[in-house]
Amino acid sequence: MPSPVDLGLQAVFDELKEAGANLPDPAEVGVEEGRAARARYYAYLNQPDGELPVDEVRDVTIEGPHGAFRLRLYFPTGERPAPVTVFLHGGGWWTGDVPAYDQICRRLAVESGCAVASVEYRLWPEHRFPVPVDETMAVAEWVLNQGAEHGLDPSRIGFCGDSAGATLALHAGVQLKHTGAVRVLALVYGVYLLDVDTPSWREIGDGTYGLTVAQMQWIWDGYLEGQNADPTDPRIAPAHADLAGLPYTWVMVGDLDPLIDDSRALAANLAAAGVPHQLKVEEGMTHFIWMWQRLYQRSRASIAEAGAILKRELRRD
Repeated sequence: MPSPVDLGLQAVFDELKEAGANLPDPAEVGVEEGRAARARYYAYLNQPDGELPVDEVRDVTIEGPHGAFRLRLYFPTGERPAPVTVFLHGGGWWTGDVPAYDQICRRLAVESGCAVASVEYRLWPEHRFPVPVDETMAVAEWVLNQGAEHGLDPSRIGFCGDSAGATLALHAGVQLKHTGAVRVLALVYGVYLLDVDTPSWREIGDGTYGLTVAQMQWIWDGYLEGQNADPTDPRIAPAHADLAGLPYTWVMVGDLDPLIDDSRALAANLAAAGVPHQLKVEEGMTHFIWMWQRLYQRSRASIAEAGAILKRELRRD
């Protein structure tokens, strides 16, 4: 039996509902209405209390295979060059952007003491798979080859992402593991399998805790748009990638998240591949834990935990 929803988290849900910032199921209302609701949600959660201060925030334009796109750099201190975490935001590859995750990235930079590079990859329905994967890799190559010109240390790179962003972060880490520059992965309630029929989806994927099987299938259908996807394609389901040789990998998920079996499968495969890792399960927590950092102490504590791991690994000799 799953644990009950944490009382503090239930208070967050009640506050969001009272503020009119709760989220409809996009599988029912569609992309346009779903994005409008997400915009209200992100605005309420992000920075109405003011921005968390850092030393410098700077936008950079990256040229990728599908055109130019934005990368936002956060430097918590005056250190240059600084070790860097490439951050990939969540949102099912159809919503979310750099401004929506601004406060999270500021907090992650402060807690890690390292730079954060937040990626604004293109979204569906305007741009389908593999565009977000391609743009993630374009940023990874940019950090390796041009990051030093922008105050980043290309020999000390981490990848971090939440939800769909964790999928992209893991794939990028696997692709760059041969360089020796990738020191750490911090993967937050990610999607690592192309499977909505795991035990956790069957047990808690009815919407009681947010995500539903129908919603996840809607996301996959939209992202892949009828492509006959191989369920073991590591760009989509990176739990099936060749994980051997990855650096320390932190995998976090709530025990009320229907995606928990994705994290369990990834952790098992990391162990089989001999990768140093930790599976951190947050009791009483659902999907999107980090989004509530303005309102909820446990969200801030989780970001701080990830930041401490990033600091430790990115500064390890």
